[in-house]
Amino acid sequence: MEPVINKAFVDAGQKPGVEIWRIENFEPVAYPNVYYGKFYEGDSYIILKTTEDPKSQKLSWDIHFWLGAETTTDEAGAAAIYTVQLDDQLEGVPVQHREVQDHESQLFLSYFKNGVRYEKGGVATGFEHVDVNAAGEKRLFQVKGKRNVRVRQVVLSITSMNRGDCFILDAGEEILVYVGENAKRLERLKAIYAANEIRDQDHHGRAKVNIIDTFSSDVAKEHFFSTLGSGSADEVPDETADEEDGAFEAADIQAVTLYKVSDASGSLEIDKISEKPLRQEMLNTDDSFILDTGSGIYVWVGRGSTQRERTSAMVFADNFLDTKSYPKWTQVHRVVEDGEPTPFKQYFTTWHDQGIYHKHLVRTALGYSTDDSDYEEPDDIDSVMQNLKKSGGRAIAFMPDNGEYDIEHIIKFSSESDDDVVRTIVEFEGTTPLIGQYAYIITYRYSAKSGESGKLIYVWEGAKATEAVKERSFNDGLAMAQEENAILVRTGQSHEPRHFLKIFKGKLITPFTEEPKSAQLFRVRGTDASDVHASEVECGASSLNSGDVFALVTLDHKVYIWIGKGASDFEKTSANERFTHYWPHGKVVIIEEGSEPSEFWEELHGYDRDASNLGAPLLEPRLFHCQLVAWRTKVEEVRDFQQSDLDVDDVMLLDAGDEIYLWVGSGASVEENAKILQMTKKYIKQEPTDRTVDTVSVIRITQGNEPRVFTRMFPTWDKDYWKTVVSYDEVKEQVKKNNARL
Repeated sequence: MEPVINKAFVDAGQKPGVEIWRIENFEPVAYPNVYYGKFYEGDSYIILKTTEDPKSQKLSWDIHFWLGAETTTDEAGAAAIYTVQLDDQLEGVPVQHREVQDHESQLFLSYFKNGVRYEKGGVATGFEHVDVNAAGEKRLFQVKGKRNVRVRQVVLSITSMNRGDCFILDAGEEILVYVGENAKRLERLKAIYAANEIRDQDHHGRAKVNIIDTFSSDVAKEHFFSTLGSGSADEVPDETADEEDGAFEAADIQAVTLYKVSDASGSLEIDKISEKPLRQEMLNTDDSFILDTGSGIYVWVGRGSTQRERTSAMVFADNFLDTKSYPKWTQVHRVVEDGEPTPFKQYFTTWHDQGIYHKHLVRTALGYSTDDSDYEEPDDIDSVMQNLKKSGGRAIAFMPDNGEYDIEHIIKFSSESDDDVVRTIVEFEGTTPLIGQYAYIITYRYSAKSGESGKLIYVWEGAKATEAVKERSFNDGLAMAQEENAILVRTGQSHEPRHFLKIFKGKLITPFTEEPKSAQLFRVRGTDASDVHASEVECGASSLNSGDVFALVTLDHKVYIWIGKGASDFEKTSANERFTHYWPHGKVVIIEEGSEPSEFWEELHGYDRDASNLGAPLLEPRLFHCQLVAWRTKVEEVRDFQQSDLDVDDVMLLDAGDEIYLWVGSGASVEENAKILQMTKKYIKQEPTDRTVDTVSVIRITQGNEPRVFTRMFPTWDKDYWKTVVSYDEVKEQVKKNNARL
């Protein structure tokens, strides 16, 4: 039986963009484009975002039903019902989201570049324009957020204001934009754009927009507060470090829990499956599950679920909120099997799927650029991807070149006490080990086939290094990068990028200490002769993995070379070459997995291991806007990001999985420049994956000096774009020209 299609949804979702319907008399009615971003508090809406993949041209969809703070239960129910109908029309594959006024998801807010604005009233008002200022009514709006803006009406008083935000005073024929003295360029621009929207939506474009900032005359400032009816510029309160401005809404990662949903008994049953850590195999294709993240919930619907389970997913969610006594504004999302978005997958420690981003990673890791015509995709791309992740080091996509040039310098940082960090030059002879009780700065000049060249400054932190050593090495590396306009890469022992391994030409060995006091276990990994790496791991059976080769070095000058069942021939050969002569007169014993002698297990303190090789989720890049406010770091996600989303006045964080890029705009403050590592630590602490700041590579780059390894993660990149960025003064001048036409 074909699903019934409401006439309002005919041709919906057939081309990229946003479509909105408002529930009127319990029916969906197309919302005029001119009002997009303006929502009435007494209404319910359905919002459809259609996205086209630039490579495959395939369409994907997100459906949101938005509930105003004053909407009726019946209207909200109608919105939910028609959302299901629209979902059915699109074959049940869209991701569904329930949005509540003042608590919308970052994804929802990202659709409205000039922000969302809440208006009093509801459907009874109709679309006919009403001059809200006809009777002399004035309205004060606070513009909150930097990327994803909410425009809220606040009490018409100076007590509603502060020096860190921007405010819009709508006085009918005149709209005054008050720019807080601590507001940055982008915040100022967003406030002006929001004021222009109020002018066009509420006043048919006939009101003048005037801007009051620190450069305005005393007369202009007095006019603003006279119109407001209270206060003066000197009386505006200081900025408060509240939780707004789009701060990253961190989940309580300790509370992440997976539940199974079933109505087979005739009534809804919700059974707890597991708490974090979660694995993909806990999800069953024939069932539905609820993932409770602590700050929102996801309903996952398996491909084999019944039609009733599919259409009732959001009902399950509502019942779950009631069961848990969660607020009704808690964010709710429904996802279907094989269509899981990155924000869902990040809660799982293991995930296996195959997607376009994986193909991009393979192309890059194998040494090809996105426009190389001679690239031939491997038959089993997923296996190739997993092998690269296993053997080729972390951050496999960070390959400025193939590492064929020589290391320039190595500087070692050591310490006998926290108060005394010693910096010494290391005479590098090609086989010099990096010792885990120290930190090092390694400088390297790269040169790619594309003609791109530059300098890399690696800061390598040993697993046993003191905090004082780590801090000194990073600060010195940061100073060098700033002075020489170089790319800074901070990485930790056993988590090095593949490029880092390559610059050591396959001869890198990283023991924990210079003078071991007990047996040592080294893991030997590599994909070719240029990136093999012998890294020390904890000396215990649980460190062994069937996909690798290990060398167990004992204090009585014996070396056991343990060969896992899944190890490559190359890894076997490399281990033999590296450790056969580790001791001048030692003994080497070759061991195949499953044939270990008892003394081998004794050296490893007994048999206790899991030889599986499970992969973490491969997540698509995500962009975040970082800002220091008072003592806090605010991190706001930018969805569907473009080059134009990089804010020249701030620091942007691009999360690419194994590597985290910190892009520093030319206008970023000295303090923000100095605290990029603290920003990264704060971000890692709040996001839900199992990563730590020591398991990722932190890469600092600057505006105008972006390497291709960074720019290729954007849909398009124009190296001359920064010359065209509009300034605040240019926007002010355009406002004046618009006023002159009235």
